[in-house]
Amino acid sequence: DDEAEQTEAVPTVARSWVHDLHVDGLFYLTYQDGVFDDERFSEFFVTRAYLTVEAEILPYLSGRLTLDTTQDTEGQGRGDMEVRLKYAFAKFRFKDLGLLNDPNLEAGIVHMVWLDFEEHINFYRMRGPMFMERSGIFNSADFGLTFASGLGDDLSKAFRSYAGNKYGTRHGSFAVGIYNGGGYHGDERNVNKSVEARITWRPLPDLIRGLQVAGLVINADGNVPDSGDGPPKWRTYNGFLSYQWPRGTFTAQYVSGEGNQRGNWVEPDDPSQAIPYSGYSVFAEWKLGYRKQWRLIGAYDRFERIADSGDDFSFTYSHLSFGYDLGKQNILMLDVDQRDWDDPQRATDYRAQVVMQLMF
Repeated sequence: DDEAEQTEAVPTVARSWVHDLHVDGLFYLTYQDGVFDDERFSEFFVTRAYLTVEAEILPYLSGRLTLDTTQDTEGQGRGDMEVRLKYAFAKFRFKDLGLLNDPNLEAGIVHMVWLDFEEHINFYRMRGPMFMERSGIFNSADFGLTFASGLGDDLSKAFRSYAGNKYGTRHGSFAVGIYNGGGYHGDERNVNKSVEARITWRPLPDLIRGLQVAGLVINADGNVPDSGDGPPKWRTYNGFLSYQWPRGTFTAQYVSGEGNQRGNWVEPDDPSQAIPYSGYSVFAEWKLGYRKQWRLIGAYDRFERIADSGDDFSFTYSHLSFGYDLGKQNILMLDVDQRDWDDPQRATDYRAQVVMQLMF
């Protein structure tokens, strides 16, 4: 009788597990042509391919695994499509408390506090990274802990449908984290930890629901250690303004600080001394057509980083894109961008691409 009961229990557990298992894919399929670092390129390419598996294990515990496929551009494996872990974490959910809406803790290879938030406002990671990542300050994930929560009640389903479901709470949200500091694809080379915090606030949730202001603070050390005195500093301070409405999105942000996640923004004659930087970016999206399928987007960045030695790494960057949403954020887009360096010895980078975002 005991064996019969155990045999009957196995398929029940399997069915329950499958019911709580979710598999998602996200691919960026491109053809691109242009010049980078004074070298011509022209290629069909898969810039990113993500496969995510999520499982609800217990009422308060879930797990996520995301595989990130990209091309190796260095070493003996140059040209190979390599698979690496982007996310691998346990997520603990806690009961709502006061203003806290869905407080949760991620542990493992987790979301850092910023880019997941920005990418739920600017949906066009398909054409390239967000401002601070494409400028070289940091990437999106790291080994560590992230505690996050919404603030206030969930806003209406209609609002969340065009403003990103994850951060659609009445008064905003926040996230704090502590990480190794090297990023999810950087080997950790020092024992210091990065501490990061983001706070987002909706100042007028009844009058101007789509308006948000946000701030980011990062206090850390760069990943590459100095041979004697230790790794260079990494400090980032970012202010962010966004407005979302059914027909589009607008964002503006300003960043300043010194050093970066990799630890390679240092004075040439003193690797322990981080180079200061500052910059700003504006982004706009306009949805066209009766069903808002057509998308016109554009952005402009200005970034300044000048070493004491006089080496100038400053640039302006702009892009313009026109796309069509085939449905459920499966988007086909024509995109052009250009980066102009302040250093007259450095050639302009430019790229034209056709990119397809495939989601399932």
